[in-house]
Amino acid sequence: MTSSTPSVLPARVRPYALIVAIFIFIEVTGIFEQTMIYVAIPTLMGVFTLDAASISWAITVFLLVGAGTAAIAGRLGDLYGRKKVLVVLLIISAAGSIISLVFGSYEAILLGRALQGTSAALFPLLVGIAREVVPAPRVPVLVSLTTGSAIIGGSLGALAAGILIETSGWHSMFVASGILAVIAIGAAALLPRSVVAAGERPRLDILGGVLLAPAVAAVLFGFTTARGTGFTPFVIILIAIGLVLFAFWIVLELRLKNPMFNLRLFKQRQLVLALIITALVGLGIFAAGGLIGPILQQGAVTNPVGLGLTPTQAGLYGLITGAVGFILSPVGGRVAAKFGAKITLGFGISLAVIGFGGFALFVHDLPLAITATVVSGVGTALILAGLPNLIVELVLPQNTGEAIGIIYSTGRTIFQAIGTAVAGFILASSVVEGGTAPTLQAWYGVIAFIAITGVLALVLTIIVKKVKPMDQRGEVVEAVAEVQAETAEESATPTR
Repeated sequence: MTSSTPSVLPARVRPYALIVAIFIFIEVTGIFEQTMIYVAIPTLMGVFTLDAASISWAITVFLLVGAGTAAIAGRLGDLYGRKKVLVVLLIISAAGSIISLVFGSYEAILLGRALQGTSAALFPLLVGIAREVVPAPRVPVLVSLTTGSAIIGGSLGALAAGILIETSGWHSMFVASGILAVIAIGAAALLPRSVVAAGERPRLDILGGVLLAPAVAAVLFGFTTARGTGFTPFVIILIAIGLVLFAFWIVLELRLKNPMFNLRLFKQRQLVLALIITALVGLGIFAAGGLIGPILQQGAVTNPVGLGLTPTQAGLYGLITGAVGFILSPVGGRVAAKFGAKITLGFGISLAVIGFGGFALFVHDLPLAITATVVSGVGTALILAGLPNLIVELVLPQNTGEAIGIIYSTGRTIFQAIGTAVAGFILASSVVEGGTAPTLQAWYGVIAFIAITGVLALVLTIIVKKVKPMDQRGEVVEAVAEVQAETAEESATPTR
């Protein structure tokens, strides 16, 4: 156990509908901060007279900070209270919007985006809080609704940001993100206080926390840069430095009695499988799939692959896909609660692979290609619901934040960066003469990459040993029950 003295239990239980609304609003706030900048890139390039490589740092710095802080925030939440850490991150995020707005320079925007990047660490805390505030059978649905809101929130966020930029200028999107963050802080304050230790806590492993961020940043930035420059000596050295830091960090954390991250959790075979599954779907379905979708939809019909849609039309279809995924997300949660998260995850992977398989067949057939897009989108939504719920089933409530942070948030981000680079190389390996559009050979190569990684992930999902579904764990709040068990155990232990 990470604590020795239990705290007072939450003061009162909040209505389930209120908790759902708070979770969705907080998640949508973070997603809006992440996606709004994509729409603003052309505008910012013109305002600050910067090329695409320079302006892309506004995206990269957000991802680097988010990937580096997700696991740290999850662990700190486990130790000191997830609600407290959640509020702190939202305050930092709001400060990022204010800095970008008030100073208005590109340097200020980069600093603001770095601070906003902490919002990428909100999800592990929300999953941990879910196990503190609702009974076990309701946790999978709450988690699924939260991931589903991220999907549709991304589409709506991009649309809202575009409208704001067109009508009020680029400053307005930072006004909106700041207002959302402030409201989210107030919403988070309504959550019950976290069930954590009130007594002595283990000594904080500062070095372990400090080392993880640059290790993640070096690897992530290396593969992100490789998409544009290839594996230059600089990129290779950068990735190597990151891997060395990772290795040193792992050795350090395993040697410490009270590490920042309890890597001994991965002695559990099922958790290792969950990490590998995350890596595989991150490489293929999330990364490569996310890259080829816009190419298929917005590519010219004269290209080997292309439906000839405008960005607005493509965005509309994306919104429809997101809406379908959000509507079906509670269904995935209920399936996970009743039969186990591996069922939701396996079904999601299967649908995604089938959907992306349709990308290979319907490169010019709009109705069938959009159907394939919706199928792959629904599959992705179920994966996003199944993965965190699988992790929740496999770990104790006290370890939820760090497990979700390391596996789902940080791990998924790193492997998505790697997968995007791999898919980019495959697409660039064969292009039409005199252009940049991929040939059918390259297109089929990416589809094959998605299919192979997807099938491997499906096989490992089937191998994962089924644990007791959340519906069968009784109408208890698991974190509260854990604290009560610790209290009874300590009361029965005679003092010396």
